Amino acid sequence: MNQRSPRREKGELRLALKKPAEPMAMDIIAVMRGPGPGLYYVATSPPHCGVLKLRLAELPTNLEPPFRATYLKTRHGTALINITRIDLDQFLLDHYEHLIEGEVEAGVLRGVVCNKEITAKVLDKSITGPVLAAVPVTKGRKIPHIIPTLLAYKLQIT
Repeated sequence: MNQRSPRREKGELRLALKKPAEPMAMDIIAVMRGPGPGLYYVATSPPHCGVLKLRLAELPTNLEPPFRATYLKTRHGTALINITRIDLDQFLLDHYEHLIEGEVEAGVLRGVVCNKEITAKVLDKSITGPVLAAVPVTKGRKIPHIIPTLLAYKLQIT
């Protein structure tokens, strides 16, 4: 008897069974509201070299930012769980080693971050004096020359 290993017959199709998609969970921090209802700018990682990378996301909540939550996405929809309010100043201080150490004077930020000296124009006139700051950006990884919004912890020297 001729014993051969079982082979696929000519023309036989192999069906690839897809595994059901597992839910995706990720921790996010909603920093500010976006341009439309239900849209928020969220950070998924802490600041790095003075830059806080943000992305625009639609979240199923009406809560005012800043808040921390676990974003759960499944094939049936999205949900936010473990929502807690946070203090943005405390969040910045938790990651102070990656913030810009500098001073805002006459609308110009001069400081040092990651052993590099930076100078940038700040459009937010309410921020002056010595600061620990992060620049929220949606595209790129560099600090822009003109900063519309600056997340800053104002240092108080006594």
